[in-house]
Amino acid sequence: MLRFLEAADHPDVDPLIRLGLEHEMQHQELLVYDIKHLLCDQFNAPIQPSPVVQASVTGMAEIEGGLIWIGYSSEYESGARPPHSKEFAFDNEKPSHQIFLRDYELDKALISVGDYLEFMRDGAYENFRWWFSEGWETVNKEHWQAPMYWELHDGEWFIRDYTGLIKAKERRNDPVCHVSFFEASAYAKWAGKRLPTEAEWEKAACYDTNSTRKDFPWGGNSADISKANLFENGIWTVAPIGAFPAGANSYGCHQMIGDVWEWTTSDYVPYPGFKSEFDEYNDKWFVNQKVLRGGSFATPQVHIRSTYRNFFHAHERWMTSGFRCAKDI
Repeated sequence: MLRFLEAADHPDVDPLIRLGLEHEMQHQELLVYDIKHLLCDQFNAPIQPSPVVQASVTGMAEIEGGLIWIGYSSEYESGARPPHSKEFAFDNEKPSHQIFLRDYELDKALISVGDYLEFMRDGAYENFRWWFSEGWETVNKEHWQAPMYWELHDGEWFIRDYTGLIKAKERRNDPVCHVSFFEASAYAKWAGKRLPTEAEWEKAACYDTNSTRKDFPWGGNSADISKANLFENGIWTVAPIGAFPAGANSYGCHQMIGDVWEWTTSDYVPYPGFKSEFDEYNDKWFVNQKVLRGGSFATPQVHIRSTYRNFFHAHERWMTSGFRCAKDI
């Protein structure tokens, strides 16, 4: 294979190899989920210490709307990012296109375990009024009482992780994870808010307060262990809220990259003008799924982009999924 790559000079080879490598990284992330599901604390993960909280993160950011560009482009209207041979994006992130947003608010922090415990104490899984009809049906059919990997022992909730069982109250400041779209949207309704659209999420992740487009919430530099909790951090779980102030956007929203894939209210459908670059891949899933953004602690650094569109069914929660809420202004 190495000899082939060294000798190959056909223009179709490099894009196919890059696509294969990126797809392999998707499977590497899925392996982390599978290891947790099948082995959990029986797997001796090479876990690094969790970072210390460096910032208190509360409240919501006011974000102005207007006409913005979303989706991947090697060169935006500002010309801030010229084409580069190392750049890559899946076809479902293209083409870049304009969309109009109204002014909105977005949570500066991800919803935490402590936040979600309050929802549960208020009868979250016992009151139909917060749930979509299909979500309420799933709650009753699957006998949900809490997020996935939560266990009730002697009246107290525990979370099972790679290190074993940990009291949920001891993880109060961690982002809640392994929640479905149904659970995220139910919490948002209970809180008097809603989930953001993927365009609202991307506006917060890619634009600063001067409406200048950036590659990442913190600016133009690639992700590293000081800015986001991704696989190279080696934590093998979510980091406490406020642990990566260097990764915050100019509105004060933290941890938009890494930790948990964030549910949006947007359906996973092709962007206007979509053209498939590889048949039977992304385009075959354009039905009955919801978009998640931002990556997780299992996502490799070189694999994540602010335009990356992940997608899962509304009832799924085995992946590392969490959320933050939005609100109309």
